[in-house]
Amino acid sequence: MSPESVSISRRAWKAMERHVRQGLPLEVCGLLAGPPGLGLEVLPVANAAASPTRFRMEPQGQVDALLDIERRGLALVAIYHSHPAGPPAPSVTDLEQAAYPEAAYLVWAPDETGWSCRGFALGEGGFHPIPVELSG
Repeated sequence: MSPESVSISRRAWKAMERHVRQGLPLEVCGLLAGPPGLGLEVLPVANAAASPTRFRMEPQGQVDALLDIERRGLALVAIYHSHPAGPPAPSVTDLEQAAYPEAAYLVWAPDETGWSCRGFALGEGGFHPIPVELSG
């Protein structure tokens, strides 16, 4: 079932933003874990595509992160990646490769104040926007 919103701890938000900034000029990617609907833990995964316009999670890194989430009794809350040159929305390629409808999809992109993060859920007909809320 697709999420209707996603809540992210301020600590996790800052960790994702730091990862996005440090990865420039390339897209970065990773997973967000915690209790269902609340992202507490950021698990960066290497971008095997090493591209400024595309990401592909390094397969073993993705498997290791998913196993870590399971081993710790957490849920996969979101999949995040950056669009260093925009737009702040999933691309056609992102939609074609999306495989986890139970997770939120977060896209980081630059804006007039620095970086913003927008949330999306995978449903019938593609992605649709969902609220992203900061907690704690």
